[in-house]
Amino acid sequence: MTSMRQEPQYGVRANRNWLRAAWRRYENSSIPLGLKWSLNIATLIVTTMGVLGFFLIQQQETGYRGQADRFSRVIVEQLVRISGEPLMAADTLALQILLQRHVQSPLILGAALYAADGALLVEAGVSPPDSPDEYFGRSPSYSWDWENGEYRAVSYVSPVVFQDVTAGYLTVSIDRSPLEQDIRDTLRFLVVSAVLLTSLGVMLASVLAHRLSRPIEHLARAGEALNAGRQPRLAGRRDEIGQVLETFQHLAAGVQRHNQVEAALSRYVSPQVAQQVLADDANIALGGSSVVGSVLFCDIVGFTQLSESRQPAEVVALLNDYFGYFALAAESCGGTVDKFIGDCIMIVFGVPNDDPHHALHALTCGMLIQALTRRINQARENLNESTVMLRVGISCGPMLAGNLGSAERMQYTVVGDTVNVAARLCGMAEPGGVLLTGAMLASGHPGSASHYADLGAAQLRGRTENVEVCAMNVDAVAHDVNADRLIDHILSTVSR
Repeated sequence: MTSMRQEPQYGVRANRNWLRAAWRRYENSSIPLGLKWSLNIATLIVTTMGVLGFFLIQQQETGYRGQADRFSRVIVEQLVRISGEPLMAADTLALQILLQRHVQSPLILGAALYAADGALLVEAGVSPPDSPDEYFGRSPSYSWDWENGEYRAVSYVSPVVFQDVTAGYLTVSIDRSPLEQDIRDTLRFLVVSAVLLTSLGVMLASVLAHRLSRPIEHLARAGEALNAGRQPRLAGRRDEIGQVLETFQHLAAGVQRHNQVEAALSRYVSPQVAQQVLADDANIALGGSSVVGSVLFCDIVGFTQLSESRQPAEVVALLNDYFGYFALAAESCGGTVDKFIGDCIMIVFGVPNDDPHHALHALTCGMLIQALTRRINQARENLNESTVMLRVGISCGPMLAGNLGSAERMQYTVVGDTVNVAARLCGMAEPGGVLLTGAMLASGHPGSASHYADLGAAQLRGRTENVEVCAMNVDAVAHDVNADRLIDHILSTVSR
């Protein structure tokens, strides 16, 4: 018995959970809000009109049938009173005339009188297909419905009592067709009225829902315009919705200013650093934290002599031409341009975002910069423009990443022995070459290991300990990793 009670409860709970889940999916769907409100209001109207129409139809049908039953019983009672005396006197002629006169009514199909013992005395009109004998002796009257293909009727049987003596029984058959027709006409009228009112309500609900949701649609369009970088346009209102729109206007202006500041800041520092600064500008302070990453320095060979023989504007144009490509090369390898120092670029890997493969990415970026320089030089030579040669030095290890400077003016950068080693290797590298610390190869390297020449331990200026130095064969590594495909993409990205 316990399991039988639990199964229905489990089924009800499962249905309830399914309905909740379906409603949650509907609420969180991408259907426009105006359409959702239209569906909700229309469903409410349809449900209300359906329930109201059902009860009206039921009440109307019950009322019609009740009225017809009361009318029929009045006719039966009248015939019972009139037929009592002639039935006691066995005056069949008078009874026949009485029944014939009443049968002429369009609602009365037939009538019959029976003796107390159930014997038929007189009848007129249509007789019911079922014999009324089984109803004799019941109190005070009884009715049953019947039809024979031609007629649909209800018959009543009632005892005829005269001076407290049951003289016999009377049956009267009433035509149900007019009643059924009235009920059908009434039902048709109620159904048509309900459909028309429901349709009108649904149309009004749709209009009302769309008008109510229009301010929210304006907010959505304003948000899309804001994301696209356009100035949102919001219609002026004076009610509560207007206050919301005005507040959103201020928020949109603030977001737009924030985006402009972030875009401008990203031109001076890396996008990652700009996002960190804007996300937590209240907690910006001097200092930093120890991290493990890689540093790449890239320097132009003979830049002082190059600058001496050219105008400053020409030198700036030359630097911008090369540095634009190098910044894309760093980004494609997951690096961050820390700063431009005159003719030198400092690129960091694993900072500010953690990168477990920072050494591999730094070596790839160094190879890519040298390969890019050769392709750019070819293009500039074809245009009779000046070309440059680069030195690249790369080192990896622990360093301090954070804000340096003063409370009024600071810069996010990295410092430490790893940075100094990379700068010294850059100064030692041959034009067009890449020098790196031997420790970097243990973390992975692009191309074959045979393309990295071990130069042995080197004494770097300013350091007491020697550093194991390796030289990269740029052309061989570029061939191993098919660097031309990435170089073509970078060259096509920046228009010269």
